[in-house]
Amino acid sequence: MKKNGLIILICLALIFIVTSKSSSASDTEDDTEAGQVLTVKGSVYLIRNSQKNNAEPQMQLLLRDAVETDKGARTKLYFMDDSILNLGESSRVEIKEYLYTPEKKRSRSVYRLINGSLKMVVGRSDLEIHTPTAVAAARGTKFIVWVEGSGDDMYTGVITLESEVVVKSIVKGIAGEVTVKSGQMSRVFMHKPPEVVQPMDMEIMRQFSNQTMVLGNTIKGPDRLSGGIPMQRTEGLYMFQPPVFQEPVETSVPVTIDVVFP
Repeated sequence: MKKNGLIILICLALIFIVTSKSSSASDTEDDTEAGQVLTVKGSVYLIRNSQKNNAEPQMQLLLRDAVETDKGARTKLYFMDDSILNLGESSRVEIKEYLYTPEKKRSRSVYRLINGSLKMVVGRSDLEIHTPTAVAAARGTKFIVWVEGSGDDMYTGVITLESEVVVKSIVKGIAGEVTVKSGQMSRVFMHKPPEVVQPMDMEIMRQFSNQTMVLGNTIKGPDRLSGGIPMQRTEGLYMFQPPVFQEPVETSVPVTIDVVFP
């Protein structure tokens, strides 16, 4: 009888140790630094461990964090791999996965766009944007993703501004993927494969470029953010300078016109 009781105690102790290690590993994983908030315009919130607080420049971003914007608000987020995410109004994005390798100075990252829109400038990362209907995978490119509709009419739109993005349904078992190249777009409706790639709609491109453009990137602080992100002092304020030339403003898209003279 005593022997059985000892065995039970040993089993319970082992369960406790395994559970503690698992919990500790999970806590450590959630403390993984991913980047920082650079700019906020309007009401922007940082959600961490179910707690919702006002987002402010220089706030640290961790794995599992979510960022939300109210109507008319937007924010710019910077990540350790030099990627930049501009989140449009009435949007929510979550840092689902972020694995940064300091030796290679490269990351594997996954962001979940729940609703709204974002513009992504991909740095040194193998990056994916997940939405309720689609997966958009990219490397070293610039693209816009947005979510519209509800129910079976919900869809994800993808416009590529530079390089190319591979797009497919997020639902396993739905075959088919398309490569959206610079100047092209596609949509993925709920429970359907991506639509055939077509030239991007200029009005839609301008709409979401404007919605995700964050102007007046001013924060008070040191000459550099943590991680060595350079800042430039201007009239007593500090303006963010991307580490690479990533974000020229889209003022036009080059086109080729054949002119025939009589």
